[in-house]
Amino acid sequence: MYSTPPQESNLARRHEAIRRAVTPLPGSQPRDHFRPLNIPGHCDGLTLLTALGRMVGNMPETDWQAEFNQGRIVNLEQQAAAATQFVRSGQRYQHLFPAVTEPEVNGAVEILHEDEALIVVNKPAPLPMHAGGRFYLNTLQHILNAAYHPQTPRPAHRLDANTTGLVLVTRTRIFAGRLQAQFAQGRVEKTYLVRTQGQLPADEFHCDAPISTGPGEGCSRTVDPDNGRPARTEFRRLRRIADGTNLLEARPLTGRTNQIRVHLWQLGLPVCGDAIYLPGWQLGRTQTLAVGDSPLCLHAARVKFLHPASGEPVEFSAPSPSWAK
Repeated sequence: MYSTPPQESNLARRHEAIRRAVTPLPGSQPRDHFRPLNIPGHCDGLTLLTALGRMVGNMPETDWQAEFNQGRIVNLEQQAAAATQFVRSGQRYQHLFPAVTEPEVNGAVEILHEDEALIVVNKPAPLPMHAGGRFYLNTLQHILNAAYHPQTPRPAHRLDANTTGLVLVTRTRIFAGRLQAQFAQGRVEKTYLVRTQGQLPADEFHCDAPISTGPGEGCSRTVDPDNGRPARTEFRRLRRIADGTNLLEARPLTGRTNQIRVHLWQLGLPVCGDAIYLPGWQLGRTQTLAVGDSPLCLHAARVKFLHPASGEPVEFSAPSPSWAK
């Protein structure tokens, strides 16, 4: 167990550490990045070029050959690898991205609560939670690692890069297991604020449409009546807004990827500011919004669960964003 100083002074110290971690943003300085390439069993015995073409389906072999020609496919010693060499299952290589500068993010991470087991974060947007795509250091995980060094905080769940609000983070692997089990078993009560376009079917309504198990066009999830996973979201109108939009309370009873956004989109009520689930059941391709873009109007507002250390029920809430006030 960690001994923690009084909450107020401790949070002030954390916020100062966060300020240092994001000033400047860690991904704003050019640096070489190495993305791991691990050879799977179904590529055993192939040439490295052919293996990479099969491992990454959206990148043709001609593009991989260009990367080899520039010396950007390397081994773990960062020596250039040959496209024609044969590979074995389990071998590891790296894809070099030289002098990478990451897109700007919102680094205004707020710690609402911390104790010996738990950290409650109010996540800003846009800010990815973990490394991936164009983001390696400009992530919530990297910022928390810097603020809590030498500890390595462990988020118990995920929010999309463009979604704001509550993220529950644990301070040890044991506490992580206890809290993640509650999410997996549907015992965490989550409430979101969401602003939508379109005409509501009623002041209270729900959606039970199954959601696809994997990403589709533009890395999005969609409704899949035949093979999708069961999902249910309950909605309640909080108020009509003068511009014709509606502010809703959303309660996802399951935890599917993009669940609230997919369900509202399916009902013809796309979320304001959503760059993927567009009006008219169209799909966009922008994954992470740029700083200064109109925000995605989806906010994780309240959460209730059993504290991973004490086992007692606890509830936390995050301040409402400007679009919901």
